[in-house]
Amino acid sequence: MMRQYYPWQATQWRTLSERRLQDVLPHALLLHGPGGTGKADFAICFAHSLLCQKNHADGQPCGDCSSCRLYAANNHPDYHLIEPEKQGGQIKIDQIRNLIADMGLSSHSGGYKVVIIRPAEAMNTAAANSLLKTLEEPPAKTLIMLLAEQLTHLPATVRSRCQLLRFNLPDKTMAQNWLVAKLTETGASADDAAQLLAMTHGAPLSALADAEKDQLVLRQSLFEMLEGLADGRLDPVKIAGEWLKIEQPIPIKYLHGWVSDMIRLRQVPDYLQERVEYQKVLHSLSGDLDVQKLYIYMDRIAESLPLLAQLNPLPIIESLLIQWANIPKQKAGMQR
Repeated sequence: MMRQYYPWQATQWRTLSERRLQDVLPHALLLHGPGGTGKADFAICFAHSLLCQKNHADGQPCGDCSSCRLYAANNHPDYHLIEPEKQGGQIKIDQIRNLIADMGLSSHSGGYKVVIIRPAEAMNTAAANSLLKTLEEPPAKTLIMLLAEQLTHLPATVRSRCQLLRFNLPDKTMAQNWLVAKLTETGASADDAAQLLAMTHGAPLSALADAEKDQLVLRQSLFEMLEGLADGRLDPVKIAGEWLKIEQPIPIKYLHGWVSDMIRLRQVPDYLQERVEYQKVLHSLSGDLDVQKLYIYMDRIAESLPLLAQLNPLPIIESLLIQWANIPKQKAGMQR
């Protein structure tokens, strides 16, 4: 099945298609924006379009030519996807060196050679430095697409050699209509779609993935555990063992999202007004905590996320939950 771009990406598709027709495509694009918006699907679809020999009028690939058949079989010699060898790992210098060597070869069909690097933030320093010369002086008819959520996590030397293409979250109505259509077979309601989107901060693909994994039930269970830790009913070490049984980093990503919501709610009282019950519980959990302490805790969670795939996750989860369980005890005498 061919990948397609999403309705909220029509402007980006039109922009690149017009540049292609005018033969002024950049040699390196940095696709950036929040996760769950479909940057990877867009990049894959555009790569397919560039490799197709008989595009439709709107630039979509035909799906029938020899190039499309090679692409569909994941065997196109002019297409390269560079990503970490394991989830949460790094993109290493040997991967970039091999890519550069392949890019020096002639195109199989005499057309474009296309590279996707995702997530670009996963490149270690050596890999990023190795790519610089190619970004600055690429072979003819080459397009390198780097995908990133956080521009600041990329070296300035990489960013400056790429043209930026921003992918924002779609508006609520478009996202909800799209999600409801996708969830029709499951019997999900518009309210379910709205809740899933709220849980994922408006990212439709993240919401769809959560629906397919029955994340509403899991999320509620995890949240109740967090409440139990906050009021001292539950033991953080025991709960860490329960969280360890869940695919990582799902529970820690949820924890990061909840703390982020607490901070925003403290700063913007009418935040989450469409989810009154959730808003009340967050108010209860965050209480009179100093927002700065919540910021520090959120940063600690963010620093821990990439370590879950590299180290033994249990001590990391234990430490985070112990710290959370102790935050509510610091209400008295906090500096404002």
